[in-house]
Amino acid sequence: MEIVALIVLISCTIVGFAAIFFTTFGTLIILIGVLLYAVLTNFSILTPGTLVILLLLYFFGETSEYISVIVAAKKFGASNRAVVGALAGGVLGALIGIHFLGVGLIIGTFLGIFCGAFIVELFRHRDFIKSFKAGAGGVLGRAGSIIVKVVVALVMCGVILHRLISAHNF
Repeated sequence: MEIVALIVLISCTIVGFAAIFFTTFGTLIILIGVLLYAVLTNFSILTPGTLVILLLLYFFGETSEYISVIVAAKKFGASNRAVVGALAGGVLGALIGIHFLGVGLIIGTFLGIFCGAFIVELFRHRDFIKSFKAGAGGVLGRAGSIIVKVVVALVMCGVILHRLISAHNF
């Protein structure tokens, strides 16, 4: 049963890493793989304490994703309404982009974030440059959030590998 559990864990980890670039659910997929592995191995290797650590890392990654977009957009002059526009635009862009073989998800998210902040600022201030900066800030924030989530996923994998190696005395 441990081989099946290991295959599930490895598969979810690979898919999760790829998903970080396409969606916001990459670290969640890794966490689901960890939970399945733990259940299939009766929590003998990945203990409840380890699962709590991985859950906290997951929450950190999710929280940092939204904070990153907000902080970057604000740093580039976006109003609170433009930040909401960026977040809503990112979700809408992702939903539209998903219909283009999944690859459009990345482009749709980035375009949605940009357009959401840009349009709101343009309607509010009628200033093209300020609006452009607000949209660019949101996009930079999303790029930063991808980097943070990759680091979180690598730390999660490090914790998992440490537990696996310790349990098998490699």
